Amino acid sequence: MVRDAARFIVVTAAITTFGLAAGCGDLDDTSEPDRRDASSAGSDTSPARPDAPGPPLDTQARYDAGAAAETPQAAPVRIVVMPDTQYYAAAYPEVFLGQTDWIVAQKPALNIAAVLHVGDLVEADTPEQWQVASTSMHRLDDVVPYVVVPGNHDTDSQRNSLINDYFGRASMSWIAGTMIAGQIENSFALLDIGPQPWLVLGLEFGPRDAVVAWADTVLKAYADRPAILLTHAYLYHDGTRYDIAVSGSDPSQPNYQYWIPQYFEFTPDQGINDGEMLWQKLVLPNPNVRFVFSGHDTGDARLTSTRPDGSRVHQMLSDYQWYGGVDFGFGYLRVLQLDYGQKTIKVETYSPYLQEYLTDDANQFALDWNL
Repeated sequence: MVRDAARFIVVTAAITTFGLAAGCGDLDDTSEPDRRDASSAGSDTSPARPDAPGPPLDTQARYDAGAAAETPQAAPVRIVVMPDTQYYAAAYPEVFLGQTDWIVAQKPALNIAAVLHVGDLVEADTPEQWQVASTSMHRLDDVVPYVVVPGNHDTDSQRNSLINDYFGRASMSWIAGTMIAGQIENSFALLDIGPQPWLVLGLEFGPRDAVVAWADTVLKAYADRPAILLTHAYLYHDGTRYDIAVSGSDPSQPNYQYWIPQYFEFTPDQGINDGEMLWQKLVLPNPNVRFVFSGHDTGDARLTSTRPDGSRVHQMLSDYQWYGGVDFGFGYLRVLQLDYGQKTIKVETYSPYLQEYLTDDANQFALDWNL
């Protein structure tokens, strides 16, 4: 791979020009400690890319040696999780488009059944950035169902957003319901992921109390289906859930969790639920929830929790917007493989932009079968 120093200069200058904010704060906010991925220390952090796009990734060989010989019933199925894309919408639309084009191209080979975006589709709630997000995400229309949720950058403090001008049930026929008609911020989809019917529940950033109550009714209405909870802020970069009872609101304290949902004060009179609150109110009492996917906090972390009845839920954070110490993101995607025949769950992290995998334990790992 060619490491293009000029490209790094362009990336850094462009983001500075756009005045981009980090996933949960401004770039000039000095209160946040340096939490860049230690695995990249000493490496070339330039967001280099191949000189030419090259052929599609040999996914069959990479993911499943000999998978071509499997019967369709036995083939593993995959879910792609898209981490925060805000910088791409603001300054690098080709990276955003490259992600969804890769999904479209690899859908047959990888048997991709769903695409889940963790929020912060855009850096700023403007028509120009939403058009980039819309153009990229709608490439998936009629190819693979997808669910989007708003992050803190997608709305204002009163939770107003242009998201509904670009995404809705009219073009997303797989969305089975929304909390409020015509508003996609809180929605659910009924999807066949492999041989198993699933419920995917997408919730707004720091969900309000009324949203949590609605979500609970949805989970109970489809209690016979394994469920995925998708929301922007849930897991912290150290693998614990966001929890105001632990974090408090004083950044000088050692347990403070940066960018906790309550920090943003979105409609506080209606309640703001952090990760631990969602665990206590939604995930713990609904054993059909088997996965929680979130972004928001730069990093990659996971947590597996067991309920009193023995059922387990895998919770994962993926957000690469500061990976390698560069405010860019490199276009990394999470690819979750479910193999019902072998009863295995594998997670890999791939960048169509770099045509590279992250192979450290935080980004390539196996999970216990919990279905």
